[in-house]
Amino acid sequence: MRLLSTFFLLMFFLPCQATGSLPELGNPSERALNPEEERLMGRAFINALKAQGALLDDELVNDYLQNLGQRLAINSPEQNREFSFFIINANDINAFAGPNATIGINKGLILAAKNESQLASVIAHEIAHVTQKHLTRAFQANNDTNLVTLATVLAAILVSSSDPTASAALMMGGVAGGMQQQINFTRSNENEADRVGLQILSKSNLNPAGMVEFFEILQSSTFFGSESDIEYLRTHPLNSTRIAEAASRTPKVSWSTPNDSLLFQLARARLAIANSDNPTELQKNFLPEKNEKPAKTYARALLYMRLNKTGLAITTLEALVKKHDHLWYELSLAYAYLQNKNQIGALSIYKGLSDIYPGYLPVIHEYARALIQFGKYGACTQLLEKQLTETYNSNTYKLLAQSYSGQKQLLNAYITNAKLYAHEGLYELAIQQINSALQLPDIKPEATARLEATIEIYKKNYKIE
Repeated sequence: MRLLSTFFLLMFFLPCQATGSLPELGNPSERALNPEEERLMGRAFINALKAQGALLDDELVNDYLQNLGQRLAINSPEQNREFSFFIINANDINAFAGPNATIGINKGLILAAKNESQLASVIAHEIAHVTQKHLTRAFQANNDTNLVTLATVLAAILVSSSDPTASAALMMGGVAGGMQQQINFTRSNENEADRVGLQILSKSNLNPAGMVEFFEILQSSTFFGSESDIEYLRTHPLNSTRIAEAASRTPKVSWSTPNDSLLFQLARARLAIANSDNPTELQKNFLPEKNEKPAKTYARALLYMRLNKTGLAITTLEALVKKHDHLWYELSLAYAYLQNKNQIGALSIYKGLSDIYPGYLPVIHEYARALIQFGKYGACTQLLEKQLTETYNSNTYKLLAQSYSGQKQLLNAYITNAKLYAHEGLYELAIQQINSALQLPDIKPEATARLEATIEIYKKNYKIE
């Protein structure tokens, strides 16, 4: 089961460079995966990305994308399906749908989009690939792959996030290169995903004209260079006919539908500032101007922080907070105070925000990091333990384990880390944590019994998966 699931998840993430038609696959219902297999594949897929450090570590931007994605998903043909959206920390312009309705958007694509409707059009398109079952062909077309092929694909996938050139060499050097044709989206797939995507955008009250606008951006050679440089165009073939068809399907009400949001512009600002290789040079793009939009002021404050001009950042953000009541501005001000070692100012803002948004994890986690920084482990533990509800979040467990360690509660720290790994299906690591807990001095017999029972549960789950 573990080997089969690993192979299938790799097939979903495989970059497609060649074009071609799909083979005859027979009845689409044949060899279909059951829900548990899909769940395991999705989890393994995300874990592989995490292991490579491929996921963007910005909880505010991730939360924004997740909310936008869910807004679209509930208006899709499978509105009751659980989708998961995440950002790949890569500058290429790409997006993809993976196993178990996981959808990844590259950071570079968000930066390429000019407004929210353009970004939403890509997400809606990927949702449509899932709901229209386009990806199931990858399962059916590759059911006889041997271990050599699996190893070639695995190597390509593991290398691709950090060295695309090496990945491409591996792909072309093995038989996996031939599989690209089998899982590449066809023109008909793309047209259908466009059609369904436009419907999703309209139902979500997001401007469907964003799809055509983004197509035109992708085709702009003066902006990006040749089309062959854009990964998204390799996996999602685009031509003038497809653009014209999308334009003809765009509802006439587009002019009255919102095409942007403040949150998109703030998220894009965070990515742009964090992504800059030359923040000093970037300053000329964010000079103050009269009646400027709040997103630009916010971006300039973030730039000041990157340049370690904390005083300017604080002054800018304090003025922004006075004019506009927005969570992201207040969080950035608290972080600026933190940078400036203003413990009272930072913790005061975080405490106030955590009272207003008691279950909002981006706030809770920033507050927890500040408490850990100032050695207030007891308050941090109390804050985080309230978040251990049915909704799992890896950062909650990581921070809680840090807080327990800071209080010298090593048993709780090991158990919390074990729960973290077990949630993610990493049972070997979970067992290692429990074994470390069993080596602690003065551990009570009843605790030893519970820990040994936990190991047996983890071993059983590991064998099943």
